[in-house]
Amino acid sequence: MKQSDQAVLIWSVLALAARMQRVFTYKELGGFTGIARFGLNKALGLIFSYCDQKHYPELNAIVVLEGTGFPGGGYPKKHTPLDFLVERTRVFAFD
Repeated sequence: MKQSDQAVLIWSVLALAARMQRVFTYKELGGFTGIARFGLNKALGLIFSYCDQKHYPELNAIVVLEGTGFPGGGYPKKHTPLDFLVERTRVFAFD
């Protein structure tokens, strides 16, 4: 599956998660989509780029590391923990 196809699949899962105001770990997202956990990064980057271009909240911000509750180090934009919490709130409130 191409990265763009993976991003479309992930988008639908994350859109549902956002509606439910739920975060997913990378492992959970991999389980729901069938995409290897370590293969999610590029597709999540495409989602970030799309959200950035459209001025949407960063939907990929609700995918987190199990141990920290925050996105991993490969996140495409530098954020503080507070920035991530604010962004998560924006995702949950977006309609």
